[in-house]
Amino acid sequence: MQKWTLLIAACAVSLTGCNTMIGAGKDIERGGEKIQDASIKVRADWRNARDRNESEYETGRKNCANLSEDQREACRDRARAAYTARTDEARKTYRRKEMRSESEEDRREDAYEAARDRCDALRGAAEDRRVADARAQYRR
Repeated sequence: MQKWTLLIAACAVSLTGCNTMIGAGKDIERGGEKIQDASIKVRADWRNARDRNESEYETGRKNCANLSEDQREACRDRARAAYTARTDEARKTYRRKEMRSESEEDRREDAYEAARDRCDALRGAAEDRRVADARAQYRR
């Protein structure tokens, strides 16, 4: 009789342990989903900030078009400096270097941003061509 009592008690304890492990597994899964959702939101926020920054940069450069050559270059330098400052601030905010590139789109965006960063040293038509090439390659 004592054997049966011990056996039943052992079975009850092991079944309780299974339920606890299943519950823990579900909790861990929900935690992982929340982290993934937060990561997706950060990536989306980064994209919005980057697109807004590029739009402001293009508007600033277009406003320089009707100026004399020296004034146009000075105006473009100011627009570029503002663009670089906003980009650096966004990278700090979203910790860009820590974001993982998990999808093909993420990897294309990273390649575009690297190509865009290489344009900073260029001026005038060379810069325009390089930016246009980077955009064309990114949007493929």
